[in-house]
Amino acid sequence: VQKRNLYHVLLILTDGQIKDDNATATVAAIVEASKHPMSIIVVGVGDGPWNVMRQYDDCLPARQFDNFQFVDFHSIVAKCRYPDAGIALHCLMEIPDQYKAICDLGLLDVAKVTAEDDEEQTEEFTN
Repeated sequence: VQKRNLYHVLLILTDGQIKDDNATATVAAIVEASKHPMSIIVVGVGDGPWNVMRQYDDCLPARQFDNFQFVDFHSIVAKCRYPDAGIALHCLMEIPDQYKAICDLGLLDVAKVTAEDDEEQTEEFTN
């Protein structure tokens, strides 16, 4: 993430509450990640409890932007008529705002990334 200056999405699937003997380090890692063009999505597929994940999602004011999204798989599936679409929607619903915040904060040099993509596509086309 630091070297390429590209946008990344880290998807974590967990079947239970992440055991966190050192919550301070986890909070610090999430806050540090908010200094880079990265979104973190955690999908809980087990029975939880999910209170710590919800705190990471909602209660970390030291972040540069809201870079963490927690999704409780079973609660979404239970409510949705179309569960696949519901999970996709809940996982991705904050991505546009996160991406905009990343660009507004100058964490992603969109012009540089676009130029690099153009160069790579030109190389592929000419080779």
